[in-house]
Amino acid sequence: MNKFTIPMLAGFLLAITGCDNTPPAPTMPEVNDANCQMGEIMKIQDKATRETFAGLCSRRPAGSGIAPTEQPLNWLELTEPQDREGN
Repeated sequence: MNKFTIPMLAGFLLAITGCDNTPPAPTMPEVNDANCQMGEIMKIQDKATRETFAGLCSRRPAGSGIAPTEQPLNWLELTEPQDREGN
C-alpha cells in the first residue's frame, strides 16, 4: 500500500464529515386561522416548509383555513382516456 493512501483517505473522510453547509431549516409558523390564509402561506420562502405547512392547514377542521376541493378527481380519471364507451 502506498504511504500516502492512508493519510489521504483520512483527510478525505474528515473533509466530507466536517463540511455541513446546509442552512438550518426555517421555523414553521403556528397552524391557526390567521396563518392558514393563502396570503400568509405564500410568504413562507422555503418551498418544503411552505408545502408542509399548507398540508397541515388543509387538514384542519372544515370552515377554517384552505377550503377542501369541491369535486376531487381519482388518479384513474386523470390518467385514463376519457373515451371508454367503445371498450
